[in-house]
Amino acid sequence: MGEVINLGRVQFGEVVARALKERWTGVLTIESPEQTFTEYVEFKGGSIAGFSSAERKMLLGEILTAGGHISQDDLSRAIKHQKEKGGRIGDILVDMGLITRQRLEEVLALHQMSVLAQCLSAKDAELSFEPDLTLEDKK
Repeated sequence: MGEVINLGRVQFGEVVARALKERWTGVLTIESPEQTFTEYVEFKGGSIAGFSSAERKMLLGEILTAGGHISQDDLSRAIKHQKEKGGRIGDILVDMGLITRQRLEEVLALHQMSVLAQCLSAKDAELSFEPDLTLEDKK
């Protein structure tokens, strides 16, 4: 891991503008002890490449069952198939006809948007940036 650049208590929008202008690549961490959340935003060449949440790290199957898009039995069958033959759980669910590709993408987008909403609403959060990291590195 490289250096951590402490940005202090600045607004998320200001950081995004700076990241775009300076073409950042790395992971922005947004920590709010008062609201007890930690969000991560990955930048690549100044553009937002993804979001993640330390508190809301849910597996895709958990997101889909919690939202009522598939049943727990559906998920269990898909996991069994995954263990036997490999593959990504989302692709397996689509191939099994348990969810459409469009619905899967919509659910993933909504989950990402909830993380973004948390980032945008962060008040008095501490922001830091770690150049050249990815969201995978934060797991």
